[in-house]
Amino acid sequence: MVNNHNEDTEFNDALRAHGIIPPKPPSREPSPDLPHLSHNDITHALASQATPDQLDELLEDEQLDSDDEEVFEAYRRQRMAEMRKEEKSGRFGSLMPLGREDFVKEVTEGSKQSPLSQQEEEDDDDDDDEEEDEGGLVDRKGRLRGTGVVVFLYKDSIPLSQHLRPLLQTLATAHPSTKFLSIPAHLCIPNYPDRNVPTLLVYRNGEITGNLVAGQGLNGLKTTVRELEGVLLRYKAIEKPADSLGPKRNEEEEDDDVDGESRLGKVGMVGSKASGIRNGDEEDSDYDL
Repeated sequence: MVNNHNEDTEFNDALRAHGIIPPKPPSREPSPDLPHLSHNDITHALASQATPDQLDELLEDEQLDSDDEEVFEAYRRQRMAEMRKEEKSGRFGSLMPLGREDFVKEVTEGSKQSPLSQQEEEDDDDDDDEEEDEGGLVDRKGRLRGTGVVVFLYKDSIPLSQHLRPLLQTLATAHPSTKFLSIPAHLCIPNYPDRNVPTLLVYRNGEITGNLVAGQGLNGLKTTVRELEGVLLRYKAIEKPADSLGPKRNEEEEDDDVDGESRLGKVGMVGSKASGIRNGDEEDSDYDL
């Protein structure tokens, strides 16, 4: 983006104060009185509004003193870190198709990928005295490890599959740091019975944390996007409710929590054995991913 030096902006005023662009021509109308700004105020104001490219340009100035250079460099590092974090945390955002041959790479291994920066990971590794909980899914700072992955096994002719697809797409958009994948059930697991479809598999940090078979734990064709989000929250697929989905449930709807927890309890007991989905080294599963 090219900066227009003729625009009357605070950024351009700061550039003029540093002698980077020529002074503004005198105005016919008197300018309003402006508060006095120190050199340090101007430097921070300039750095706080500059893009990484603009900061690079400022750092190339041979007449830049060491104090200003230190400020510009600090802001440049901050901008770059913010961009990397945003790129990592929002790298998905849609319900994407999955091939069976890519299951291990995209799901099992993909769920191990950390959204943290390299420096944050090194900081965590330096302090391993604190115990982890939730089976190693939560680090000492209370953050979820790895990446949440939701796999949607579906069949288009089954009404509940048709109902859940747009809900999952909405959640994928609202939670771009979680990977949402879809694959026809018979392509993912040969001979997988229709009675088990749709199935939702939830992974985090290389582990399967949830397995919803045939919609158990949901509210059938009445399932709302918020209800599905709540299930994924419990299974650590996502970290917190999305504000973009609108108001959360009111207090009267909280009465449904007991029934919801009961349904989820059944799903928890279903696991991979009852559904016939192989997980790890289990020998009594009927279907192998």
